[in-house]
Amino acid sequence: QMLICFLIFHRSNRELWTILLGRSSFREAAQITEELNQHSQRLLEGLSYYKLPSANSAAKVKADKNVSAPLKELALRVSKFLSLDEEQSVQLLQCYLQEDYRGTRDSVKVSRLFFPMQLC
Repeated sequence: QMLICFLIFHRSNRELWTILLGRSSFREAAQITEELNQHSQRLLEGLSYYKLPSANSAAKVKADKNVSAPLKELALRVSKFLSLDEEQSVQLLQCYLQEDYRGTRDSVKVSRLFFPMQLC
């Protein structure tokens, strides 16, 4: 339920790009304007939106009861590999799993075995 709330109120960068391209479900100019205004700062910041890792962010991820242990583990590895904020790494992985991952739940479990070797 918390993830659903997060997804409703937080647009991923990909979702914002889809809105900008006119490929989203938003058809009315007022809807598009509202979304772009709501996220205008992030759009202006571009890649500078992404932050470097921090002990504070890592602690928040580790303490978050709404994020599964395997996702936390992978997010922390991704954070280290990409030199990306830990909370943003969780968001990135959640977006990938929701929007782009084409495998099954079982294949996620199997592929997890290979991530540590690739990301270390």
